[in-house]
Amino acid sequence: MMHICYIQDLRRSLTCIIIKMTKTNDENKNLCANCNKCCVYVAIELDKPKSKDDFHNIMWYLLHENILVCIDHDNDWIVEFKTKCKALQDNDLCGVYETRPNVCREYTQDSCEKYGEGLPYKKVFTNREQLIKWVYKNTRIKNLF
Repeated sequence: MMHICYIQDLRRSLTCIIIKMTKTNDENKNLCANCNKCCVYVAIELDKPKSKDDFHNIMWYLLHENILVCIDHDNDWIVEFKTKCKALQDNDLCGVYETRPNVCREYTQDSCEKYGEGLPYKKVFTNREQLIKWVYKNTRIKNLF
């Protein structure tokens, strides 16, 4: 199915055409072949940290294995748990594709790392030392301890 939208830029009197192709399940499966980037983590948005206590909680997350804390391009804070989906098969395809959860079903190639806009984060913290340096440089907090 093809959707065509016309957008009028009144300031420049330009007309742009955006064409969005809706892919079938089989087409999506083929695009995902040999790629599992979106199936090896869970990401949850955090409240933006504002206090020492907030940053101490984030330091605690970073003391655990397979945890990242990130800032995305909208300045949202995300905790990412590096953990493989149980439905991911050895061929990197989904074992429950036809009955996959909506979060997977609604994920599009427009936002994926392989076909979309690239890495979703502008800042990634893998350990507490990186976070501490960032806090001292980018906030009014000058002593976390």
